[in-house]
Amino acid sequence: MNKKVLRPTLIGFLLLLVSLVLTGICGVTDIIDGGTGELYGRQFTYGFAASLSNYWKMWRPGTFAHETAYIGIVLIFVAIFLCLALIILAIKNKKYVCILPALVMGASIAYLPFILILAVPMAQLGVLRGWALVLLSGITGLVLFSIFFLVLACKDLFQESLALLNKAAGTEEEPAQQPAQQQVAGLSEEEVKAIVEKYMEEHVDELHPRKAVVAEEVKEEPAPAEEPVEEEPVEEPEEDEEEVEEEAVPADDNAPVGLAIRGKRRRASFETRLKNSEFDLRHKYYDLRDYIKWYGLRNRISIPGDTFSYKRQRYVFVTIVGKHIRVYLNLDPNNYADSTIPVEKAEAKKYEDLPCLLRVKSDLSYRRAKKLVDDLMQKIGIEKPDEDEPKETQKED
Repeated sequence: MNKKVLRPTLIGFLLLLVSLVLTGICGVTDIIDGGTGELYGRQFTYGFAASLSNYWKMWRPGTFAHETAYIGIVLIFVAIFLCLALIILAIKNKKYVCILPALVMGASIAYLPFILILAVPMAQLGVLRGWALVLLSGITGLVLFSIFFLVLACKDLFQESLALLNKAAGTEEEPAQQPAQQQVAGLSEEEVKAIVEKYMEEHVDELHPRKAVVAEEVKEEPAPAEEPVEEEPVEEPEEDEEEVEEEAVPADDNAPVGLAIRGKRRRASFETRLKNSEFDLRHKYYDLRDYIKWYGLRNRISIPGDTFSYKRQRYVFVTIVGKHIRVYLNLDPNNYADSTIPVEKAEAKKYEDLPCLLRVKSDLSYRRAKKLVDDLMQKIGIEKPDEDEPKETQKED
């Protein structure tokens, strides 16, 4: 049973019960007197017992001629339809624990018309005592607080209903893009800086020819007593990182004077690649992201990808390359040598803390990625939450 549902449900039920008891106490004591008075040119019977009768008479036209009858019927219809809608959503999403707060919420809303029928006519006739006015006001507040706690208990169902309405209206939001003021000619400020630095590195010989000549002379006359030193190969970054791809691109006429960058183009950011990817791949990332965050990890989106951390240490990194997702995890890939999960060892130094790599494209590889996330959480010591798993969105309706 979900404590986050049952706790506010119990509070809301107790508040409703207290309001019923207080109303009964007002009715059986002298705080609320019964009687008959002239209202709208007609004899009107008021009091606790008369209000019980009028609550049912308002459904029969002409038997209870008062404006609270219209308001009461509206509130009762609201209670019925809201209660039915929440119960249907609870059954559809298999959240049966939410049926109870939906029923109590419907009862709370349906109880408000009785308070109106009891208090409003007596206030109009001027026969409502001061203490009765205070108690009835407090009872109304208790019922409203009861409805508030019951709404908290059904919060997930209300969010689901809003998501369905947004989907029906075609206003489903995509992930937020970078602010327009940070983009220049389609590139962010950080991307422009990276292009300039790369250009300066590649053209250092042209900018400093004397240093290049000296370097060549030293290279041609090595010391006779020393063996030539073989340089270690520099590890090239993977194509999903911040480096520049070589691609034939015409020169940009709007580029700054003296910065003639030709044949190079900055690789698109992670958010741009995500937005331009296919629906299924994009929503596989959304579902995997929600599944990792469901465990309590926090994510931070950067230009290369999405980093998931726990207690300021990163455990998962997700990016998109071509038509597949790459998931790097803080797991030992050797532990899966004999398993059916085709993990790879990430060789790049930047993934020393995330050596396990899985490529996700199909539904099977997505389920395997979730299995690796479960193994990682078990390694960290994080138990599965009590709440239901996030709903998956990969399949188009």
